[in-house]
Amino acid sequence: MRLTMWGLSRLALLRLDRDTWHGLVRELDRRGRRRRESGAFLLAAASGDPRVVTRIVYFDDLDPACLKGHIHIVGTAFSKLWDTCEAEGLRVAGDVHTHPGPDVAQSSIDAGSPAIARAGHVALILPNLAAGDVRPSSVGIHLYRGNAGWRSWFGRAAAVRLDIRRSL
Repeated sequence: MRLTMWGLSRLALLRLDRDTWHGLVRELDRRGRRRRESGAFLLAAASGDPRVVTRIVYFDDLDPACLKGHIHIVGTAFSKLWDTCEAEGLRVAGDVHTHPGPDVAQSSIDAGSPAIARAGHVALILPNLAAGDVRPSSVGIHLYRGNAGWRSWFGRAAAVRLDIRRSL
């Protein structure tokens, strides 16, 4: 793993402190009730490091009817997301959603409809509806590259791109 002078991986696409990560996993598990997919947008300070997640906005807080087994967010939910970002000086760093089994590769629906269709957007997929201990090495990390499609990492390669630390 390549480290900077501060000890953080230069390969990291997203960074979360450990408490935020564990809270995110628990909340996705709770919202999905171990029966359906759930998800959230990961937000970072607009003026800070765009990789450091400082706030989480759950999909069903923006659109209460979006969790239908699969996730379908209506367009008006994005207005609420942008209003939150503007009011709090934030930007979308990425998104996360769960899959029902161990497979964290993108489905054809995931790949064909990025949550934010902007090059550089990072999408995380958590296995098993986020039940249990979800480690960075069990997450699928997918980087949207616009017309060039997606680049994905799994296992150890994913773990170095998702930097979970005791504190940031």
